[in-house]
Order: sequence, then structure tokens, then C-alpha cells
Amino acid sequence: MSFHPRLVALSVLVCSLTAGAAPKITIAPISGDKKSQVQSQISAVLCRTYTCVPSSRVFTKKKPDWNKIKSAQVQGLLVGGVAKAKTGKGKEAQLSWLSKPGKAAQSWSFPLTQAGKLTSSSLQTLGTDIGNLSSGSGAEVAGGIGAVGALAGGSAADTLATTPPTTGPASSTSAAGAMAAGAALAGTTAEPLPLPVTPTPLPTGEKTLADTPVAVDAGANQGAEATRHQWRFAADLGVDLLNRNLSYSNVGGSSTLRPYTANLFFAPTVRLSFFPIAFFSDGLFAGIGLYGDYTMSVGLKSSFSDTSNTFEKGTTFNRLNAGLEWRLRFWKDSDFAIVPFVSYSTQKFVTDGSPADAGFAGLPQFDLTGIKFGLRLDIPVTSGFWILVGGDYVLWNNKSLAVQDSSGANSTTFTGSAKAIEADLGVRFALFGPVWLGVDFFYSATTFTFDEGQPQAAGSATDRYLGGSITLRVQL
Repeated sequence: MSFHPRLVALSVLVCSLTAGAAPKITIAPISGDKKSQVQSQISAVLCRTYTCVPSSRVFTKKKPDWNKIKSAQVQGLLVGGVAKAKTGKGKEAQLSWLSKPGKAAQSWSFPLTQAGKLTSSSLQTLGTDIGNLSSGSGAEVAGGIGAVGALAGGSAADTLATTPPTTGPASSTSAAGAMAAGAALAGTTAEPLPLPVTPTPLPTGEKTLADTPVAVDAGANQGAEATRHQWRFAADLGVDLLNRNLSYSNVGGSSTLRPYTANLFFAPTVRLSFFPIAFFSDGLFAGIGLYGDYTMSVGLKSSFSDTSNTFEKGTTFNRLNAGLEWRLRFWKDSDFAIVPFVSYSTQKFVTDGSPADAGFAGLPQFDLTGIKFGLRLDIPVTSGFWILVGGDYVLWNNKSLAVQDSSGANSTTFTGSAKAIEADLGVRFALFGPVWLGVDFFYSATTFTFDEGQPQAAGSATDRYLGGSITLRVQL
């Protein structure tokens, strides 16, 4: 028997094995992937190995067209979406591989990171599984390898007698190779086989996913915005619930100062913040922002009662902060931030309402202005639950403190200096879209230290506020 036909059969079988080395697949648009992060990751991994056919070529009216899929020789279709995780919190990518109409050949559920991306291990698992699913008939490949080994060993007759037939549907290339090998081994002259057909080129200007950058892969939204970790504008609206207590230390026998307690009162509050650099960047300087907040009591009155007189007097409480903060984020994909801030601040608690001709004798009227310095930590526990911890120091500019008399006039003034320390603990819950719910607990203590040589005063006065707030926040 001539050795030439065996070489022909060997070359044909090798060609038949290499012809299917780069299967065609289609990656359908991933639903719920608003920023196309998952789509881009999958395309970057799979389209380097496989020929990715755009979904526009094999879909009709946004649905898979199996006639087009067969015509384009696409071996499989990857479909899926991003949704809330079935177990635990966060989101997951739910993907399926379709090789024919009906039930999926395989499905996966991969959890997403806080940044909304697949992990490297999930991408590796997906790539390996799709490699197994799209590799073709295992029996056909095994049979081809067995035939090559037999031809190389020179014992074709025994091999043909013992090798089982291929059970899967044979491709035209493998069938032609088997016929050529059989003819050569039988000593007959095999007719020449046609050369492998070059795939039909795509229409001019059309690209596959493998030919295009990941940012503009087929099925993904072009120009999608990356995840932003610094909002550009925020507005808070809520209410403070407060307890106030004014007390004194080192009180002498000649002191005329009166203590004061407000068990519980409420004050609406509003806060605005603006981060102009965040319109152009999401880097370190994007966290520099301006903010302002204002709190004011509504319908607050103070009661006075003794053996000879009883009345209620209108009372004013308000607080203002206007300043600068810097949300320092040192990790690119994290919302954790260290936030130093500074502001101009005012705080007022005075009994200045009706009746104008009655007052609280010996009650200090606090109307303070100063500079506040502070630090806050923004701690994201999950993407929808944050913890905020902060504290600050206020240096009040006031060097005197007016004291009211029984006629409602501020007839006495004591000199001294004032400062304050404040602490805040809060949580934030994501409700829907850009809307968050905030719950805060805070403590504030202003100490006014009286100058010496004022026997009607005291060593110091401490004005304490303890309370909490509930706010709704829109963050864009």
C-alpha cells in the first residue's frame, strides 16, 4: 500500500480538528447592567478566544432568531441580566447558555462586587464552562485523535476495526476526512478533497466584538458612565428632636444666674451640599464641596411659674453652619471617606418673644457666633447602608453674655470666653433611586467661662443639647 494516501488522510484529519478551533458565539445585551460593566467584562474575556458575532445579526425584534443563528454558524448564545441576589444582600449576574431553542444548556449566578462588577474567579469559571460547552462533540474530537495515532503507528486496519463510530452528528469536514482516511486505508484512490472554505467576510464597516474595544462592544451601551463615588449635589430635609439643659459650676452665694431645662422640643432642619469638581472628575479632589445647614424651632415657648406670677414667653432657637468639607477617599473603588470640615457657625437660644414686658430674671441669653473645625468618617457597610461618626470643636467669638431681668430686658452683661465640643453618630439607609433615610444622634456642650471678679456670675455656665434627627436625603 502506498504511504502517500496515509499522509493525505493524516493532513485531512488535522485540518478537521483545527477547523473548529475558534467557535462563533454571541453575547446578548445584559439586562439591568445600567453601566455596561458586566457586559464589558464578559466581552473582554470571551472575545479574545472566540469569534463574537454581534447580537444584531442573530436577533429579530430583540429576540434570538434561531434561523439566523444557524445561518451565521453561531454555536451558542450567552443571555442574562443583573438582579438582586436571591440569597443575602447586593446584586448578582444571572447568566444562561443557549445552544438551541428551549431549556438552557447551563446557567450561572455570580455575585457582584460593591462596585457592580464580576470577580476574576467568576470570569474564570464562566470562561472555562463556555469553553467546554462550545468545544463541539467530544466523541468526534476523540475519534479524530485516535485515527491520527493509528495512522502514525502504521496499524490502520486494527484501529478501524476497534474504534467505535462517532455518535454525534458529523460535520461536513469530519465526514469528508473519515471517507478519505477509509479510502486510503483500503488501498483505493481517494478523490481529492476540497480545500477549506474561507468564511464569508462581514459586510463592509461591520465589526465583531473581538474587533472592537471593550467600551463599545456590541450589545453594550456606548459611552456608559463609570461608577461614581462622589455625588455632585445633595439636599437634606428633616427634623431635630432636642433636649436642652443649662447649668452652672462654682456658683457663689451672690450669684443671680437661673438654670434652664427644655425637656423636648423640635426644630425643622435643612442642609444643602455642592461638589463642583465632581462634575468633571471622580478623583481625590472631587470630594471638595460647599455645604450649609439651618435649624430653627417652631412654636417654642418657655414657662415661668412662682408663687406670685405664671406666664409663657415666646422663645427662639436656631443654628447655622456654612462651610467647606473634603471627602478624602484613598481607595478607588470604595466609598469610605475621611472628611475634615470647617465652617462659620451661629447658635441662638433666647427668650425674646411675647409678652415683651415679662422675662426670666437671671437667665443668660445665648447668641453665639464662631468657627467650627471637625472630622467625620463615612463608613459604607454595604452599598445601601452607611455609618457616619464625627466630632468637632467650636471656638465662639463672643466675649460677653447678656442676662435677662424680670422686665424682659437684658440689663446685665457678664464677660468671659466660650467654646464647644460636639459629637455625632448617624446611619444612612438607601430607600430608592437617589433617596436616602438618615437617623442621627448628637451631643453638644457649650461652656462659657466667666472672668473673675464678677460675684453675681459663677465659675462657668454649660449649655448642653442632647437629641437626634430624622432626615430624607436626595443625592445626585
